[in-house]
Amino acid sequence: MAARTLFAAIALLACAGPFACATQGTMYRWGGYDQTLYDHYKNPQSRDEFVARLSGIIEAAEKSGQVVPPGCYAEYGWALYEGGRTAEAIVYFEKEKKQWPESSALMDKLIRNAARANPAAHAAVPASAAEENK
Repeated sequence: MAARTLFAAIALLACAGPFACATQGTMYRWGGYDQTLYDHYKNPQSRDEFVARLSGIIEAAEKSGQVVPPGCYAEYGWALYEGGRTAEAIVYFEKEKKQWPESSALMDKLIRNAARANPAAHAAVPASAAEENK
């Protein structure tokens, strides 16, 4: 009886083995986004490398037709904003808002703040955000 149980267990493992190692696909093209954030928060002095890595993650996801992970557009937009590139930052805040509607309230505030910091970038602000500003 023990031999029969042992044989059944081995047969079950042999059948399930190939499925246990299969990788599951994800909804997003992470591209090292989590590690990039971790590295930046651990070592904020390497800001230029951080911005370049975020840009690469976004570019790779968009080229492959995959979804950019939540927060990536916003994080890149914030990095651009900190670097004084407010018009470009607004574009990425808008992308985050469009991709992740639940971030609309925060993105609208960031867009308004960026528009105030650089009035020339105000043209990139959507009408909805301008209305809320009044």
